[in-house]
Amino acid sequence: MYEYKEEEKKIGFTHNPFSMPQGGLDALNNMDPLEVLAYQYDIVCNGVELSSGAVRNHDIDIMKKAFEIAGYDEDVLKEKFGALYTAFEFGAPPHAGMAPGVDRMIMLLRNEESIREVIPFPMDGKAQDLMCGAPSEITEQQLREVHIKLRK
Repeated sequence: MYEYKEEEKKIGFTHNPFSMPQGGLDALNNMDPLEVLAYQYDIVCNGVELSSGAVRNHDIDIMKKAFEIAGYDEDVLKEKFGALYTAFEFGAPPHAGMAPGVDRMIMLLRNEESIREVIPFPMDGKAQDLMCGAPSEITEQQLREVHIKLRK
């Protein structure tokens, strides 16, 4: 669940900070953080990740402790993840999921070396979609439609 980030000289999350730690709060309180595993899973075929998923954390106390180990206090949780924090205060049911990478499966079936060969509109190295001209400049009208005001 955690790794030591040498450049920052601190413990951080290896993957998804919202995954449930194996052993729950007891593991976070009593184990070396670098030994705590999370309920995360992948389906891999020939070295290619086809699907990824996890059991999500659904307990506010576990969430607070998990983030505390990574150097985030409760105020940061409330600020950055306020909706989730509030939902957890009222009780959230256990939940899990997986997201299949259909594009990756097609890549393997077609024996392609790059996923860009099977994505209809692949992004270039600068994360631009040249076919759609995205990202593009937005207009003042578009900002007003979604109630966004920019300050300089």
